[in-house]
Order: sequence, then structure tokens, then C-alpha cells
Amino acid sequence: MDSADDDLEREQAEILTIIKSRERRAGDEGARFNWNKMNRDLACRVVKEFLRKHIQGDAKVVGPNVYIEDCPTEFDLLLVAKDAIPAAFTNAYRNEEVRFVIEIKSRGYINPEFPSKLRTEFDAVCDRYKNVNCTYLTIRETRNPKQEASISYIRELKKVLAPKYQAFCLAESRTDEPIPGQWRQFVKHLTAMA
Repeated sequence: MDSADDDLEREQAEILTIIKSRERRAGDEGARFNWNKMNRDLACRVVKEFLRKHIQGDAKVVGPNVYIEDCPTEFDLLLVAKDAIPAAFTNAYRNEEVRFVIEIKSRGYINPEFPSKLRTEFDAVCDRYKNVNCTYLTIRETRNPKQEASISYIRELKKVLAPKYQAFCLAESRTDEPIPGQWRQFVKHLTAMA
């Protein structure tokens, strides 16, 4: 592994540390609150901050909570042309300026229907906007405790999304162990296709 790859491995560890240290859990501030939206926002903002230094040239990362101008779907992050500006009074970018839709989760999916639903959403975006690519990143994968340990949601998700879309996972949720190379692969995927 060269020094650039080592740097990306350190970044992955730092991303995981930052998110874990700032996440809120059920029971924090009383059990009646659900922190999922805040944790997702945190994950998006941390990923955006680290991704910024890798996205150079004629592209930039925008978000969270961004739109393609004539599409009602809210996206976590977009990779857009460097000179792109949102339409007045919105956080919506012209479709010609959008290169990537990046879906981010702070933890992997629980719902077994999620992979096919995500594939359908990605297909709809890419069918409508031929210049747009889609990808998925989860900070930590949640495993189904009722299934064998070797069966992972991210592996199943990758099967459903492949070969058209990529999915990446930075750590295993129960152990918080980083999954080596995932941030590096994610960054290289975006920069190669940007």
C-alpha cells in the first residue's frame, strides 16, 4: 500500500471516530426522541468535509439535503460542476450540472425491501438524467441477528445494486471494526467517474 492509500485508511478511521463521538443514541436526552435524522445529517456533513479535499478540478460536493431542480427527491449529497449554483431560494441544482447522487446512511438498512427500493430510486434518477451516476455509502453496517454472521446486509445490497451502482461500508456495526479499503474505494470511484 502506498502513502496515499495509507492516508485514506487514516481518513476512514478518523471519519468513524468523529461520527461515533458525536452520534446520539436512543435514551440520550430522554427516550422519547429519535436521533436518526440528526445522526444521518452528521454522517453526511462529515463525509462531505472529508470528500471535499479529494474532489478537485471541475467538480464540488454539495449538501446535505439537496435536490435536482425538476426532481422532488431529496438527496444526501450531490457531486456537481464546480461553478454550479442552486436555483434562487433553493438547494436545487440544474440536472446538467449534477454528476453524482450520493446516498449516505449512518447505519446500514434494516428493512429487507431497502435494496430493491434503493435500486429502483437509483434507476429512476439515472433513466431520467443520463449524465448522473448514483452510489451508496453507509458508515456502519447493521447485521441481521437472526441470520448467520456471514450474511451481511451490505453484501446483499451490493448484489442488488451491481453492476450498475456501487455500495461501500466503512465499519461493521457490532464491533466498530473498520472494513479496510472502503473509504479509498469510495473516493476512487467518485473521482474516476467525476
